[in-house]
Amino acid sequence: MAVSVLLLLGLGAFLGGLKMMTLGLSGAVGSALARVLENWTGNRLSAFLCGILFTALTQSSSLTTVMVVGMVQARLLALTPAVAVIIGANVGTTVTGQLLSFNLQSLALPAALAGAVCLAFFPRRLRGPGRALYGLGLVLLGLKIMTKALAPLSETAWFGALLYTAGRSPLGGVLAGALATALIQSSSAVVGMVLALSYSGRLTLDAGTALVLGADVGTCATALLAGLGTGKEARRAALAHLLFNVISVILVLPFYGRFLALAAITADELPRQIANAHTIYNLIGALVLLGLINPYVKLVCWLSGKENAAKKRN
Repeated sequence: MAVSVLLLLGLGAFLGGLKMMTLGLSGAVGSALARVLENWTGNRLSAFLCGILFTALTQSSSLTTVMVVGMVQARLLALTPAVAVIIGANVGTTVTGQLLSFNLQSLALPAALAGAVCLAFFPRRLRGPGRALYGLGLVLLGLKIMTKALAPLSETAWFGALLYTAGRSPLGGVLAGALATALIQSSSAVVGMVLALSYSGRLTLDAGTALVLGADVGTCATALLAGLGTGKEARRAALAHLLFNVISVILVLPFYGRFLALAAITADELPRQIANAHTIYNLIGALVLLGLINPYVKLVCWLSGKENAAKKRN
């Protein structure tokens, strides 16, 4: 019981901090980046880079995809550049894992205190960075608490069986990560828990990577919910997000062993290996689908109905 309470407390601090960090960063740069999305998505490369930049700065791929779905619905963005932005968002979201993979938990209190000072003494219009710093402190504190909570939990029979299954069966790990993310509605939280387990030495590279890849699939639930009740083009943008992650998983599974071997040589510490695997996986999938974006958009349109897509820009 105490372990469950501690885990919930850590998860609550992590999610609350992530929310505050997202609000702070998006408040500081969100309106400017929204204009960038509208004005600088004329070709697939610039749209892709906009998706990476926006997601890296706001620390939320869900925010990016929901905004893109809304812009497509409002006819401010055509489907093809919208898909390129979403592909970029998948790469940008790995920045969270990269940040958490460095052992920065000792900075939780200094970051929170610095953020509190900014919130107390900065003018209202400049409080975005303060919120972001305070949120970062809570995220790191939540990660620290989850690390302590998950260490004894991982010794239980059912949790050990789950990790064993994820390690032996990549598909099983992907499904577990997707389900956890769909329930929590935060791929970053699932990635945080995976990294917390890796810090405690209770996880293998095989299992951790599979769970993280599944988190990418599970986060599509947010975009799919945003697409409900909208026009066909907006629903297609949400579907494109789901298909990107499903296709990426299908592409990597036949070469999973070699993929893990590549991730293993990128760093000595397990948390860094998992974070690097996440980034490499998304980057490879993004480059493949970005080069095939026109047939990919046609596939999305075919799967979602026979109506012609709105005029697309390349």
